[in-house]
Amino acid sequence: MSIADKNTALDYALEDSSANHSAPLYKKNIFIFDKNRCVGCDACVIACVNENGFQSPETWRSVSKSNPQHFPGLPLFHLSMACNHCDYAPCEDSCPAQAFYFDKKTGAILHDSESCIGCKYCTWTCPYDAPKFNPVQGIIEKCTFCNHRIEKGLKPSCANLCPTGALDFAFIDLSPDEALESSPVSVKVGSSLKIIELQNPSSPKLDIKLFDAPIKSSPDAPSPKSISAKKEWSLVVFSIISSIMLGLYLAKTTISSSIYLKWVIIGSGASAATISLLHLGKKGRAWRAITNIEKSWLSREILFFVFFFVSLIIDFFFWDIPDIVPVINGVLLLSSVDMLYKPIMWKWRMKIHSAQSLFIAIGIWLAISQYFYLFLFLSLARITLYFLRKIRNSKNQLIISITRTGLLILGSCFVFLSPYLWIGIGLMVLSDFVDRIEFYNELRVPACGISSVGFRSSKPSNRDTVY
Repeated sequence: MSIADKNTALDYALEDSSANHSAPLYKKNIFIFDKNRCVGCDACVIACVNENGFQSPETWRSVSKSNPQHFPGLPLFHLSMACNHCDYAPCEDSCPAQAFYFDKKTGAILHDSESCIGCKYCTWTCPYDAPKFNPVQGIIEKCTFCNHRIEKGLKPSCANLCPTGALDFAFIDLSPDEALESSPVSVKVGSSLKIIELQNPSSPKLDIKLFDAPIKSSPDAPSPKSISAKKEWSLVVFSIISSIMLGLYLAKTTISSSIYLKWVIIGSGASAATISLLHLGKKGRAWRAITNIEKSWLSREILFFVFFFVSLIIDFFFWDIPDIVPVINGVLLLSSVDMLYKPIMWKWRMKIHSAQSLFIAIGIWLAISQYFYLFLFLSLARITLYFLRKIRNSKNQLIISITRTGLLILGSCFVFLSPYLWIGIGLMVLSDFVDRIEFYNELRVPACGISSVGFRSSKPSNRDTVY
C-alpha cells in the first residue's frame, strides 16, 4: 500500500472510529520487522538520532543480538525495538501525571515533557523498555513514531533508512491477538508491531536458559533492567515509615501516649513524604502526581497518603474522629503501595510476598496488641513466603537471608516477653527493612531484548502475562 493510499484509508477509518481510545481500530499504522533481513548495522538507531536529536543516556531505538558471543553452530539474528505505540499502553495508564496521550490520527503514543514529573514509573511498566529517563532534563523521553513525518505521508526515519528493508512501516490490519502472537514479550497490550520470524526451519534449537545468565565478559549481552534499593532508597524509606505509622495507629498506642509520640509519628510522616520527592526528576511538578487517580496506582498511593496523613493530624490535635477513617485510608495507602509493583513482578509465579507493606503494618499491630497466636501465624507465613521467593531467585545471598530471618525470629521471641516488647518490634522493623531492600533488588523490569525471549515458541506463555 502506498503512503497516499495509507492516508486515504486512515482518513476513512477515522470517520468510523470511536472517539474512545479504549476501542482501537484493527487497521492501523505499525512497524514491521523481518528477522531474516536485519544485519545489525544500527542504521535505524542512527536515523532516529539524526531525525529527533541527541538522546541521552539511551537511544530511543536499540538493536539486540541473539548470539552476541558468536557461539559456533547457533544462529545469529537481531531484533530492532523502540516504542510499539500500544492500543492499551501501560505507560499511558500508569503515568500519575498523565504525561502520555494518544494521537487518534496517527496512532502514536506521545509524551508531553511539560507534564512529566520524572517519576520513572513508566519505565517499570512498559514491556518494551521504550520510555527512557534523561537524568539531565529530569524527564522521560521516547520514540514519537516520527509523528511529524507520518502526518506528511512519510515513513518514520528508522524504517525509511533501513538499508535491507528489515524494518518497515505500513497501515494494515493487526488485531490485538495477532499483535500478541507477534510480540517478543507475551503481554496483550495491542502493540503496533509485526515480527516476521526466521524462515529457516533447520536453525539450531537453543535452550532459553542459556540467556537467563548472559556471559559477563560480553558487552553486548543483554539482560533485563533491575530496580535497585540503592537507586530507589527514598521509596524504601517511604514504604517502611508508612507501614509503621499504620501499625502504630491500629494498635491504638497513640490514645494513651504523650503528645510527643504523636508529634514523632506526624514528623515521621512528613519526613517520609519529603524524602519520597527525591525520587522525582521534576520535584516542582509533584502536584501533578494525583491527576490520574482513575488508572494509576502511583496516583492512588499519593492521594491515600495525603488522606491518611491529614486524618491523623485531625485525630491527634483537633477532633476525635472515628478510628475507621484513618484505618481505611492507611489500608488503601499500603494496598496501593503493594499494587505498584505488580507489573515488575512479571516472572514471579506467586505475587504475594513477605515484604508487602500491609504485612509489615499488620505485624506491628498484632505484636503491640499482644495477639500472640495471630502474630505467630503471620510470622511463620511470612518466613515461608520469604523462602519460597528466595528459592526462585537466582541472586540469593545466604548471609543476608540468614540475617533477615534471624532478626525476625529474634524479634518475635522478644515480643512474647512483655518487658522487651519494643526491642522485639525494633528487631522486626529492622528485619522488614532488610526484606524490603532485598525485594527491590530482586525486581526486574519487563524487557523485550532477545535475552528475555530467546528462541521462543510461536505461542506466548501465559505465565509471563502481567497486565
